[in-house]
Amino acid sequence: MRIVTTIAQWVVRLTGMTLVALGLLFWAGRALGLVPLHMAIGAAFVLALLALVGAAAAAGLRPAFVALAAGYGLVIPVFGMVQTRLWPGPDHWIVQLLHLGIGIGGMILALRLASHVREHPRTPGRPGVAAASRAPLSSGNEYS
Repeated sequence: MRIVTTIAQWVVRLTGMTLVALGLLFWAGRALGLVPLHMAIGAAFVLALLALVGAAAAAGLRPAFVALAAGYGLVIPVFGMVQTRLWPGPDHWIVQLLHLGIGIGGMILALRLASHVREHPRTPGRPGVAAASRAPLSSGNEYS
């Protein structure tokens, strides 16, 4: 699970930064021909986020947090695809800012998921880890 978490975390980092850079170009009215690339990279971002959701579920994180993260992972592409039709006109920048916020929120969520999976590994069948998986998750952590 550690390899999946590491790969997904790096995919989120790289795609997230690329998406923000492309988004800023679009906001400046430049490189609008790269919108399909932005959408494809966004799909890779969401798949990496959902891989982290799966790793979090396998690690035994609180089901409510895992479900919230999965739902957020589904909201990101839906909002991204419909955002051009929301609030058209001179105030559309508000929707664009919300789109940016949702994306950055997804990055933060993904990195927190990866952090929690690393803190609470639960990989049955590996010596020394199976016993740890039966231990209760720390009570000081609100997401576990």
